[in-house]
Amino acid sequence: MLSASKEIEPGARAMLLLAEGLFRLDVVIGDDTIRTVVRNLSTGKLEPPVGSGYAIPTTLATPGAARYKPSGTRFAFALGARADRVGAEVTIALLRFAERGTVQVTAQAIVRQAPAG
Repeated sequence: MLSASKEIEPGARAMLLLAEGLFRLDVVIGDDTIRTVVRNLSTGKLEPPVGSGYAIPTTLATPGAARYKPSGTRFAFALGARADRVGAEVTIALLRFAERGTVQVTAQAIVRQAPAG
């Protein structure tokens, strides 16, 4: 399990997660998009992210939460070779702080041993 949170300005590229010897996850926040970049740090092949989708949550904790424009994305990928092959499931959540001109980006990745591919 990996988890991290950063507050960044739209347009900036930031490293969000680092799994030594496996992968690095960077994000770039646009006006209405999030671009993710997975860097393969393993010796094996990286299978591209699958299952990505950008969604606005359908429920909010309080009526005031809507001003933060909560959103997020989920995707999964696999990398590595033979016994070192892993799969990662990544969830990214975003909160916009208009008064500061920043976005709080929080990511969580669950990394598990994957079947050899």
